Amino acid sequence: MNYKNIMVGLCGRGDESAVILEAIKIANGGHITFIHINDPHAGEMSMMMDALDKKITESDVLSWISKVDKFIVENCSILIKSDNSIPKAIYKASEGKDLVVLGHRKQSFFKENFFDSIDEGIVNKVLCPVLVIPK
Repeated sequence: MNYKNIMVGLCGRGDESAVILEAIKIANGGHITFIHINDPHAGEMSMMMDALDKKITESDVLSWISKVDKFIVENCSILIKSDNSIPKAIYKASEGKDLVVLGHRKQSFFKENFFDSIDEGIVNKVLCPVLVIPK
């Protein structure tokens, strides 16, 4: 099957070059939309006086993509959303897409048995096929 409208979810940990590369291969000239979901409070000081995760910007995503393939940057879209629920935000943004590509980092034994991964939440909600790339 040819996937011509692909969305790639990026978490921003810096280990996603394999995910970006695989999406570029699969797209084979099709359109790729890269998406990152910020926590609504990202970049703000918390009540505990420690900084939450950095607020990711479009230029951050462009930097990650260009490290893998500097030519794809001109032919892709970038979405930066803010939401408490990453799976819900990806679900909404994936409407009309042929494929969603995600990266997955293995969980520890404890997390694996007691918590769902964000990836599972996305797979359960999204209506198109989802490709999960180990990282």
